[in-house]
Order: sequence, then structure tokens, then C-alpha cells
Amino acid sequence: MRWPHTVIFQVETEGHQDDGGGWVPGGWQDFLTTEAHVQPITGNQRFQAQQLETPINHKIYYPAQDGVKPNMRVKWLDRTDVDGNPKEINLQSDPIDQGGMGRVYMVEGVM
Repeated sequence: MRWPHTVIFQVETEGHQDDGGGWVPGGWQDFLTTEAHVQPITGNQRFQAQQLETPINHKIYYPAQDGVKPNMRVKWLDRTDVDGNPKEINLQSDPIDQGGMGRVYMVEGVM
């Protein structure tokens, strides 16, 4: 199966002191680079799901991989902002197995 997009799942790292007593700030570390299908959710789809107050605006389908969590973010390499940086989607859901076969997972997020 071919997937139309490439994404990087990232995990947030905490800041810490280095050996010299200085502070190393936290940031984002790449966890998984994979092909995926990123699907923007239209306002009409949110209305039909009766989720007018939820901020969810993207669904990301990807080949099943363990370890993806709601506190991660996704860098959507195929879409960039005006400065050329990949768009970022903050995950809001645990992975949901699509079809129950353990082949494709879906997570929801906010751009």
C-alpha cells in the first residue's frame, strides 16, 4: 500500500542540567518517520460528528507502529508554512486500530 504523505512523530523532551551545571532546554525529538495519509477535517464533518467545540482538525492514518501517544506531535513534511518549515499537528488521541487487523492506526490532532 502506498501512502501519499510523509510524517515524523516527535516526543517532547524535558530540560535538564548538563555535567557543567548549565541548563539544557527541552525540545522535540524524532520518534518515528513513516508514510501516512493526513486528512484535514472540514467544518461540516465536525458538525456531523456533533463535535463543534472540539479542536480536532486532522486525522492521521499510518502503518501500525507501537509507541505513539497523545502528547506527541507530528511534523507533516509534505505541507510547509510560509518560512518553509513543516506544518505541525499536536496529537489529541490514542491510536485507534482501523479495521481491527493491527495494520493501520489513526490518531486525531490539532494544527
